[in-house]
Amino acid sequence: MVTPEDLATPSWCCVRFLSASAPWPSPAALAAKGLELLDFDTARVANEGELLAELARGFRFPDYFGGNWDAVNDCLRDLEWLPARGYVLRIPNAEALWQLLPATAGRLIETWLFCAEAWARQGVSFHLAFLWEGDTAPPGSF
Repeated sequence: MVTPEDLATPSWCCVRFLSASAPWPSPAALAAKGLELLDFDTARVANEGELLAELARGFRFPDYFGGNWDAVNDCLRDLEWLPARGYVLRIPNAEALWQLLPATAGRLIETWLFCAEAWARQGVSFHLAFLWEGDTAPPGSF
């Protein structure tokens, strides 16, 4: 079970793979900890460009966002337009993303870990949760 305290803690262990049926903190509990919860809509993602666009939409990237991974790194390490004590990106139906775009999903993790390290040094939590619908979710987190 993931708790609001887990998600409010800055950590390099910030990527989780969970069953969608696992208990999840309420948006109100996360907001009480100062966390910004963003849900990623995998139904809108059929290619890498759409994944980047969905990240830009969810995190409200500025108009100057360049639509590439370097720009994602820059924007995710800034987020001055979305101030919070921590950020949580939750990806329901994650198995669809991993089946369709495994290399892109891996790149998302690489980018996330890079940004989480920068945020943790500032005392800001930065967590990513892949939620699996079936029994196929890989165990654990990193």
